[in-house]
Amino acid sequence: MSAGRYVDGYHCEVVARSPDAAGEWYLATTWADTPDEALGWLHHQATRLADVLDAAEDDQAAEQCRYAAPVAAVFREWTADAEFRAVQCAALAGGQPISANARGPDRVCGSADVEVLYSLAARPILRPVLTPFGSSRVDRR
Repeated sequence: MSAGRYVDGYHCEVVARSPDAAGEWYLATTWADTPDEALGWLHHQATRLADVLDAAEDDQAAEQCRYAAPVAAVFREWTADAEFRAVQCAALAGGQPISANARGPDRVCGSADVEVLYSLAARPILRPVLTPFGSSRVDRR
């Protein structure tokens, strides 16, 4: 963390971006009070997103084969990795942003030519530490 600043919570978000479709969609967002709460919320959102994407996966198996792993599998693996969760929790507690990202074919319109990037992220909200009135070095009383 920066000197003179403190963490006032964590902003968490789930975003789908498609440069090919020139769009960005915020799917969910929340404010968390602790790193554990932030990661818990992100893991819940990852599971929800994976469930939705799994339902459409059979319809687009041919398009998915150009990717190393289906988006749903990437997020399920991320939520199951307790060791990495501890690393990300420590990073958040230390003032660093964290994310989990995956990419795959479009699931909304079904166009194989459109790629969608999914991002689950959290970042600390840093606030300045305010000094009490009259305690500034400039105040020469």
